[in-house]
Amino acid sequence: MKWTNVLALVLLLASAGPEVATAARASERVRPQAELDSGRSVLATGSWPVERLAASAALFPGEEMLATNGIESLNYFRRGDPDRPLVIFVPGGFHLARVAYGVPGANDSDFLAHWLGKRGYSFLGTSYPTGNAVYSRVYPDFSIRDWGRQVAAVARHYVDRNGLSGEVIVLGWSAGGQIAQSVYEACQQAGLRMSLYVSLASTPPVPLLLSAPGAISREENGLSSAPQFYSLFRRYVRAQDAMNGHTIIPWDRFERDVLGDIPVALNAIMIASRYSNGTFVQDLEWAINDTGALKYRDFPFAVTISGDRVLDNDHALTDRGNWGFYQIQHLYRSLVLPVLSQSESIDPRDWQALMDMMDSATSGLLNARVPGNHFFWYGEVGARSTVQQIDRLRDRAANLRGEIRARLRTIRAQ
Repeated sequence: MKWTNVLALVLLLASAGPEVATAARASERVRPQAELDSGRSVLATGSWPVERLAASAALFPGEEMLATNGIESLNYFRRGDPDRPLVIFVPGGFHLARVAYGVPGANDSDFLAHWLGKRGYSFLGTSYPTGNAVYSRVYPDFSIRDWGRQVAAVARHYVDRNGLSGEVIVLGWSAGGQIAQSVYEACQQAGLRMSLYVSLASTPPVPLLLSAPGAISREENGLSSAPQFYSLFRRYVRAQDAMNGHTIIPWDRFERDVLGDIPVALNAIMIASRYSNGTFVQDLEWAINDTGALKYRDFPFAVTISGDRVLDNDHALTDRGNWGFYQIQHLYRSLVLPVLSQSESIDPRDWQALMDMMDSATSGLLNARVPGNHFFWYGEVGARSTVQQIDRLRDRAANLRGEIRARLRTIRAQ
């Protein structure tokens, strides 16, 4: 099934109303009893339990390995102003979050963590379990639901341990966009306020939206591999090296310390498959539920930042449109509809202003560009500019919501 047909299906079902959402919730995966008995059960309320694991030689300075509901997660935290939001970096496919905070010997100024810290934000780089040697085992049945719960649990852990406000901003890069709905839902359950999702050249959680550039294969350990991606990653990072005038991380170190095979469910935007009894099973319905593609009523407010190079043409040309559906639905469902469903007595001038503001939401106001390719935020030039754009988009998002609320306050009760 082509991605255009899938997106049309998603939008059609989304417009069908609450019955579809109820059916989607009812059909979500039920974990087998053996998995529940293993300690990986999901808590009915609150967040997953978190345990700090013993340090190992594979960890870099500042890193911690945590177990979230028994599943390992590599984390790096820097404390900023406790009254400012915690900014969480979620890496894309086959990557650890080290791409956002660096490795020993690299220049700190080449990474997002440095520039976010300069602006007072606390930073958390959290990595889902991959086949990288930093992890002690693999988790082939790890899902996007699990991913969201893991990130929220880790965030709750650092918020509590460091006396932070509880407001979080999630930066999702590339395939990290698949986490947008699941982490938003998990943050609510964990008592965190996810005020914004920032797409860094990321793909929204719509299964089969992209075409896989070559085969995605199953390894003996149950993880998925796609070596052809590594050649593309090398082109990206070397182009960013050239733009910054130096090597940010040597490729051999990048491949060893950052990359790794991944659980197959995290490829939902390309192959919509799940892991079952040692095999990969194509299952579009399961993937739609796992990503939360139809949960547009329970979706974060999103802004997007993209690069400007033809090497990353799909994101440069489509990010604004791909995320626009979720942007406008968030504003309409969370702000506008609750008021207009009670009364439609609005002054014509306020109504025109409201229409104009809703139009502006998907006309570029909530989108930005930074020079560079799919890794535009990698290297000092792009990292500094990306953080500047995050602040600008955060202000624009807050102002837009404030202006919409102000217009809605003029509506007379019926």
